[in-house]
Amino acid sequence: MRFIGDVEKELVPISPILEFAIKKQLADIGASKEHLSAEQAIQFIDRMTEALDLFLGAGEAKKARKIMVSALRKSAPEYFEEHSLI
Repeated sequence: MRFIGDVEKELVPISPILEFAIKKQLADIGASKEHLSAEQAIQFIDRMTEALDLFLGAGEAKKARKIMVSALRKSAPEYFEEHSLI
């Protein structure tokens, strides 16, 4: 899944500390960049949004959440169709 690569490309330039936050959230959910299911990606998005709220504030966290959901939609469109999230 290219999801994490897309997220890194968008978020790390905002603040380099986000690279660490991404790695930590992946570890906390028991996933890796290479092995991440769509369900784990949803958990990752939720956890990252909470972390970003602390780092960047609620407004920026909301923008970042939209970026992450869009990246997931691109990399796992079948998940969105299956769960009627489109």
